[in-house]
Amino acid sequence: MTIDPERDVLFVTLAGSHAHGTARSGSDIDLRGVFLAPLEWRLSLFRPLAEIEAPLGGRLGAEVEQRLRRHPTASASLGVKTECVLFDIAKFLSLCAAGNPNALEILFASEDDWLHVTPAWRLVHGERHRFLTRKVQQTYLGYAMAQLKRIGTHRSWLLHPPAGKPSRADFGLPEASTLSRDDQDRIERSVSLKLGSYGIDALEMPATLRIELKERLGRLLQDALEVPEESLEERQRTIALHALRLPREVERTLEAERRYRAAMKHWQAFETWRSSRNPVRAELERRHGYDTKHAAHLIRLMRTGLEVLQTGDLQVRRPDAPDLVAVRDGGLSYEALLESASELQGRMEEAARGSSLPPDVDPAFVDELLLELVKGRGP
Repeated sequence: MTIDPERDVLFVTLAGSHAHGTARSGSDIDLRGVFLAPLEWRLSLFRPLAEIEAPLGGRLGAEVEQRLRRHPTASASLGVKTECVLFDIAKFLSLCAAGNPNALEILFASEDDWLHVTPAWRLVHGERHRFLTRKVQQTYLGYAMAQLKRIGTHRSWLLHPPAGKPSRADFGLPEASTLSRDDQDRIERSVSLKLGSYGIDALEMPATLRIELKERLGRLLQDALEVPEESLEERQRTIALHALRLPREVERTLEAERRYRAAMKHWQAFETWRSSRNPVRAELERRHGYDTKHAAHLIRLMRTGLEVLQTGDLQVRRPDAPDLVAVRDGGLSYEALLESASELQGRMEEAARGSSLPPDVDPAFVDELLLELVKGRGP
């Protein structure tokens, strides 16, 4: 570890299932925390220190272990895998300001799960509600949809595994490409620039307005192109590629090369998934037809985000823990999961429109808080 734990660590808490209230016997122990990097590291151009993943040692490690032994669920998991990740305060505050679910769950962790706390942390914790904004609708929903996409991919592999490794011939391509890699990269950059010129990412506007505009433009394009959401990006790319006025043969070859690379990437991901799955989790997935652990995370994220928008508070220790455990144990069919996710998405969108939360965090407040913490550390 490149910091002095006793001097630099501001806070350590339980995270994951033990913090959510969904742990079972043998659940891993996830520790998360925040540290204040020494000035020489903070100002270095060559030794950036934003995150550390390492076990805690010394007196701090002993203090944390002692508190874990008294914890109602973590005490039974001390012989199981323990993971500890610590964030520098600057990175942590920036993640909280961006509405990052993982960071916000550290900030709002139940005090019953605190394992190490300092006056500096209490200062941050006292300002925690100022980091809740309407952005959680996008961040929590984004994390949940990533879980749903992963569930769908794994389910397709489970039910219809790829027949074999793709070959260039499968895509009508010769053994050796007729387009050099440099030519392909140059055209791809041009396509990216053309796609970027259609968007609004470079326009100066509040983040929440940009998100809303992108959603509306996406719906407009879906209707105009008469394509489902999952095909929209493909159609936009086709339009951008055609606008470059390339010879048709070059267009066809380039698209075939891209599809081949995508198929190879998909195959490699399938091989990794098949060879590295946890046996217990694989059995659950086989029995229920989809990854129920991902499903429980999905429902938890969406319910938490909805509650934040409705109440202006964030509950890490879940009052609905028994429901989430039931989902993890396969209590929902795959079709029921999709229905629940769709219903929760609609409720989150409606709650965001009527939420009393501000659209964004006040950047001056975040800077002032960070400065106060760094100055309080002294030279």
